[in-house]
Amino acid sequence: MNHMRKMMALTMAAAILSAASCLTSCGEKSNVGEKGDTPSQTVYSPVVPENPLDDDAPGDTTSAAIGDTVNFEGKLDISLDQVVEIDDVNKTMYRVMVAEMTITNHTSEPLDCSTLTHFSATVDGEKNMEAVRDVQAAVVARKYYTKINSDMLLFNKAIPAGATEKGYVYLYAPTAWDSFSLEYTPYKYYSNNTVSFNLEEGKFVHYSESIND
Repeated sequence: MNHMRKMMALTMAAAILSAASCLTSCGEKSNVGEKGDTPSQTVYSPVVPENPLDDDAPGDTTSAAIGDTVNFEGKLDISLDQVVEIDDVNKTMYRVMVAEMTITNHTSEPLDCSTLTHFSATVDGEKNMEAVRDVQAAVVARKYYTKINSDMLLFNKAIPAGATEKGYVYLYAPTAWDSFSLEYTPYKYYSNNTVSFNLEEGKFVHYSESIND
């Protein structure tokens, strides 16, 4: 079972990273090219233990908001720095945001951190895994960071012991909602304790320029 989970995660990660990287290899203009190559990522999948904790096992939830820093069990500091909504999409059909985060690993062991494994969303009370797995949102997010000449990358790596890393999680969203939260479960497969960040729409930063120029 753990081998199957790992293979599925690797396949999905490869598809998303391949689609996102296509924007710089399919003849589209890239402002990043004026300063250097577009940052790239390799496919990464976290370690899956022999007996992973069931997804339905109980866990504690810590509530937080945009701009908050949560000290998670004395092991991690987790900050949701800002949420940027990218306006250059067909907003009559869907919306795309990027949640920019800072994670400090205070432990003596590396911390697996994979968007596909450790993050999820809840929209109007319903768990929504597709929000953090949508290929179209992944492409829009990568185009945005290319356009603004940013080297920020998707959370898709191990965070070394004692290190602080910045990264983002993309979010594919409906056109409207009553409640929307981003969930981060740092020790997925071992514990279902989670930090739930309320995504208050009034606190979003909007990027309204074209991401295709």
